Amino acid sequence: MEQNPPKSIASIKEKLKKSREREEECATNLQLLRQDLIKARTAAIDVVMAHQKAVVKLDEELEENAKDLKNVHVHFLSEREALLSSFVGSLLRKEKATGKTPPQPDAPRFVAPLHTPTILCFLRTHLGKPGMLYCGRKVLECEDFMLKTNRERMELLFAQHRCFGCFLPLSVAGHLKLSDCPHPRYCAICDSKDHHQILCAARRVYQGVIPE
Repeated sequence: MEQNPPKSIASIKEKLKKSREREEECATNLQLLRQDLIKARTAAIDVVMAHQKAVVKLDEELEENAKDLKNVHVHFLSEREALLSSFVGSLLRKEKATGKTPPQPDAPRFVAPLHTPTILCFLRTHLGKPGMLYCGRKVLECEDFMLKTNRERMELLFAQHRCFGCFLPLSVAGHLKLSDCPHPRYCAICDSKDHHQILCAARRVYQGVIPE
């Protein structure tokens, strides 16, 4: 009867020891699982962030490609206009050299784009100075002006210190910035409202021509 209690106590202690070991093992496993979950969450966040960065970069590349394509399109149209103007100019010079009067076509040789300013022609040879001619026509009716290339028209405006919106001299236009010009502007070539169609050209053409 005296030996039973010690055995019972030893058995209880052994069970408690195994229970504590089991508890510690479970706690260790839970800690490992928690760490794994944290790592998995961090990895998932990294994947999402990388995906978002890739999407943003792709959008930027698509936007840049779209701009490049638009500039190429505008440049192509500008170069085509220059070639056509040069060809028409060479034909006119040949006709004048031979003394023949060019035939008058039924259709106009050009069509003035929308919102072209209606001021009188300001070509140097049309300003009515001594020894020079004066056509008295508006720029949208003057063949010499309208058959010039976009770059030639921009250089002419720049050389005479004229507004690129209303074509008036800056000294009488009442404004110094194009953004302050009230004259409407629209370009059907590049679908822009910041310049006239007869001044549309590739961006590199604007360098050194349009003032800052």
